[in-house]
Amino acid sequence: MKIAVIGAAGGVGRRVVAQAARAGHEVSALVRREEQADMMSLYGAKPVMGDLEGDWQGVLDGADAVVWAAGGGAGGNYQAIDGEALKRVADTLEQRGPKRLIVISSMGVDRPEQMPPFLQQVLKVKAGSDSHVQGSGLDWTVVRPGGLNDEPGVGKVSAGTQLEGGMISRDDVASVVLACLGDPSTVGKTFEMVAGEQGISDALSSL
Repeated sequence: MKIAVIGAAGGVGRRVVAQAARAGHEVSALVRREEQADMMSLYGAKPVMGDLEGDWQGVLDGADAVVWAAGGGAGGNYQAIDGEALKRVADTLEQRGPKRLIVISSMGVDRPEQMPPFLQQVLKVKAGSDSHVQGSGLDWTVVRPGGLNDEPGVGKVSAGTQLEGGMISRDDVASVVLACLGDPSTVGKTFEMVAGEQGISDALSSL
């Protein structure tokens, strides 16, 4: 499968790139800087220079699926990236393909008032762009991890429509994304996930 990763240099994005390349997929990685391009090449991916607020569509050439791993962060330009850019990506995919899109979002998007105050505004923005994707004609999956850490992945998660909270490794988030790409039953599903006791395939089957 040829996978285009948007937000490839981020904490989760680079793990998606690395895992996908190791699994034998052909990966195109959207990056903004030369040092990021060098990192993608080391992972075995094809770096594509671009910017979500400018020229970025080259990463889609020949792709079978797209993974959205970009984010402005609570202290960054989340309105432009988490909000408008994701909507533009979804609209572009509807026009030119591919139809398969996996969005890495965030736990609490559907209940921002229950989340820490510093996250509430970005979660509200994510809610709008997630809804835009969910209302599209794409074969979408929206993945909403809990708090992220850099612990080694263990391949054990808990997944559901509304979890109480928790942490999950970025490695395991990437593994779940790749599992979704290989599991057509996840199309049209939105779910939260944290570290847990179920194997990833079993957790996805239980949704």
